[in-house]
Amino acid sequence: MRVLLGAGEPARTITSPANDKCAGKTGVTSLNRLHCFEVVVEEAGFKRATARLHITQPALSYQMKHLEEELGAQLFHRRPGGVSLTDAGRLLFVHVQRVSAALREAQRAMKELPAAGEVRIGTVNSIGTYFLPPLLSAVRKRYAATCNIELVGLAMEVIEALLAHRVDVAILADPRLDRQLHYETLFEERVSLVAGRAHPFFGCPSIRPAQLKEAQFVALSQQTPTGTLIRKYLDRLGVSVEPVVSTDNVETLKRLVEIGMGVAFLPDMVTERDVVTPANPDGSLSRILVEPPLSRRIMLVTWNEFPCSRAVGTFVDEVRRQSSSRRGAGAKGNGRSSSVAPRG
Repeated sequence: MRVLLGAGEPARTITSPANDKCAGKTGVTSLNRLHCFEVVVEEAGFKRATARLHITQPALSYQMKHLEEELGAQLFHRRPGGVSLTDAGRLLFVHVQRVSAALREAQRAMKELPAAGEVRIGTVNSIGTYFLPPLLSAVRKRYAATCNIELVGLAMEVIEALLAHRVDVAILADPRLDRQLHYETLFEERVSLVAGRAHPFFGCPSIRPAQLKEAQFVALSQQTPTGTLIRKYLDRLGVSVEPVVSTDNVETLKRLVEIGMGVAFLPDMVTERDVVTPANPDGSLSRILVEPPLSRRIMLVTWNEFPCSRAVGTFVDEVRRQSSSRRGAGAKGNGRSSSVAPRG
């Protein structure tokens, strides 16, 4: 049975004597009957109520007769000129108005369902600090959604959390693959060598890989996917690095570079506001080009087949929309496609 309540709605599904399955004296009446009762009261009679409800007068009389039987009380004083409420009828009308208000609120909430709910997000330090905050602000402004973010320190832990349904979606850099999950590249970003103002590399537009061999490094821990990516990159360049400090926190690493502890490879989103540019001549860091350049993939990770909630779907759509305007969106550099299908 489908019941539509609310002002100005011309048609409703009304239970008829022939197919009413709720007509017994159960003590619990149907929403249809309560709505019919409400309309009779509002229209001050059966005749005008039938026009509004689009049913015949015998059918409406049937509904009210059984409503009185179910409640065990007379609801109307029936007179030639119309009807008036008994004390029981007046009491019922007060409660029916509350029920109608609750149903209208439920209908409103259902219409807003795609933009409401909890979204648990697994991510890593750099993305959680620099990419997610403006994204969550955009989601909040556009959809008024509630998104509770869960930051997990290591990408391995985030994938495990997703597989265990402790988070709903993950946004990671070059995550490990699992055949149960779907991997979609949102964008690629450069991981650049950066130096502080006190370092000899500061202000150099580029250097040769061989020059890195004598440099003092501070580095992202290899327990992070970006740290592992950097180590493999340096191995390909033939550069052996023993960092003086290793950390999984990009803010700590950036600060170490700024005070002259060494140079480091950091994702561009981490240093975007700190690099010297014509618009920011007082920046504390400079980026130095090393050929070939190093980049990482920022990826959206969801389940292959497990259905997501509407709130998660809304969030994912906004992630894609926001990512599409970033430099490196849809990139297929280094032979890597924008969507990764893990193979067993």
